[in-house]
Amino acid sequence: LGEAGLFAALWIFVLLFTLYPIGIVYLESFRIPGTNQYGLDNYITFLTDPYYYRCFKNSLLLGTLTVITTSLIGIPLAYILARYRLKGKTVFTALTLLPILLPPYVGAFAFVIFLGKYGTINLLLQEFGLISEPINFIYGLHGIIFVETIHLLPFIVLNVAAGITQIDPSFEEAAEVAGASGLWRTLTVTLPLTLPNYAAGAFLVFIFTMADWLTPIILGQTDFLATVAYINIAYHFTDIKRKYMGIIATVLAATTCIVALLLARKYVEMKSYAALSKGTTAEGRIIPISGWKKALAYLYVIVVSSLILISPLVITMAAFSRRWILTPFPEYWTLENIRMLFIELPMYIRNTFVFSGVALLMGIPVGIGVAYIVARSTIPGKDLLDSLFTMILAIPGIIVGVGYLIGYGSELPLLGFSLAREWIVMPLALCVRRLPYFIRSAYASFLQLDKTLEEAAEAIGASKLRVFFTISMPLILKGVFAGMVMFFIMAMQEISSTIFLYKPGWQTMPIGIFYQWHRGTEFGVPAALAFLMIVITFSLLMIISRLGQRVLGGAFSAA
Repeated sequence: LGEAGLFAALWIFVLLFTLYPIGIVYLESFRIPGTNQYGLDNYITFLTDPYYYRCFKNSLLLGTLTVITTSLIGIPLAYILARYRLKGKTVFTALTLLPILLPPYVGAFAFVIFLGKYGTINLLLQEFGLISEPINFIYGLHGIIFVETIHLLPFIVLNVAAGITQIDPSFEEAAEVAGASGLWRTLTVTLPLTLPNYAAGAFLVFIFTMADWLTPIILGQTDFLATVAYINIAYHFTDIKRKYMGIIATVLAATTCIVALLLARKYVEMKSYAALSKGTTAEGRIIPISGWKKALAYLYVIVVSSLILISPLVITMAAFSRRWILTPFPEYWTLENIRMLFIELPMYIRNTFVFSGVALLMGIPVGIGVAYIVARSTIPGKDLLDSLFTMILAIPGIIVGVGYLIGYGSELPLLGFSLAREWIVMPLALCVRRLPYFIRSAYASFLQLDKTLEEAAEAIGASKLRVFFTISMPLILKGVFAGMVMFFIMAMQEISSTIFLYKPGWQTMPIGIFYQWHRGTEFGVPAALAFLMIVITFSLLMIISRLGQRVLGGAFSAA
């Protein structure tokens, strides 16, 4: 009865707060504007309109190109960090995680300051007389790909590195015995064995790029599904045709991401390899290098690390600068931007902690419940439940925000209030959006727990509930706590869903960053908000690191 009751409660949660709001958006996309009739008219209009069709193609192109660029940079970096003995490797590994500290649009702001037409690089080149007119380094498709690549690089690096360290040594040893050289062994044995891990990382890169509507806006491009969906729904909601075109764009982006998820899962299942023993990260697996190979490896990681460092360094300088206009570097330094956050704009900080904290409290029982059902029960339908919660990872935040707005915009029966008009909708949306990260972490913790400990307790008469709280929970607590921290970090960064749901007084730090910049405010105040997010997130990641948990790899392998 206990497992059955938990299973039923989890199904109610996923039906009410995931499938229902998302289903409402899909249903609304078939509604013929101004009527109660349904059909394919909206889709036909969208796909036959040259502009909207171009947005669809551009989104697919952007996602594909970003996967390619992150792969070209990330796979060699993952191999170097996983296999070579380099001094400072811990530092270089930590630097690869830096992009996770901030949403991609914050990085876009930083790169505009650094690489814009009147940014640091162009101004320095003009001062040295190397150019007479500014070079367009950042505005356009190439700039979006660059920003997305830097931000999403950790997904490839973490997953591929994890795959390399898990390879059975006997596979590579067999290749060596057969006479394969180091490079040929890597290309024909090592990298193919990491394909399931790579597929998970590539999937995450693709869906995050497809769902990012703000970075293209900042870099002067709006011809993408997520971007046109935001503009049409947020700014043209009174124009019925444009509103429905925005809904169609949202649905097409979500459907594309769901298809990508299904393909990634199918590919991972097809490419599962049986091993005689588990991989190891012991010192014996590390390859010592010297000479030109060592120099080349150091040069590669230093160049990539330097690109990664640009964004946080620019944000830090802007956060403590009074004026940074038409100069390569700030001319005046001040603490005024930081003071404004805590004296004039404390609401952003308070709301971020309150909403993310409440979302975490909601997510803990749901996440642990799903992980327990999937890892320990034999209830039919558990795999479907797991797939539905994993599907949330593939759903763009826009469709979640719009779904809650449409599905819960009216008064609820018997309750007499609209959920979308109450502040609790903000943490609820955050909870739904970030649950997959916590679930995968908790699930990994259950898999690492020896079942015989639980079975021994049950054999002497302990109930499943008592076994869970006295045996299972204490032993997985460290992993669960690490998952909680990761959940909180990702909830702090969410804007795609909450941008449609917030009301005056509900703004979070990401929303505050966007609107402070959007209103023409100097970048100092939004940079101070971003800097504070870096400090908070870095501190939380240090907690995870001290726990010794490889939670990032587990959480980001949710595909």
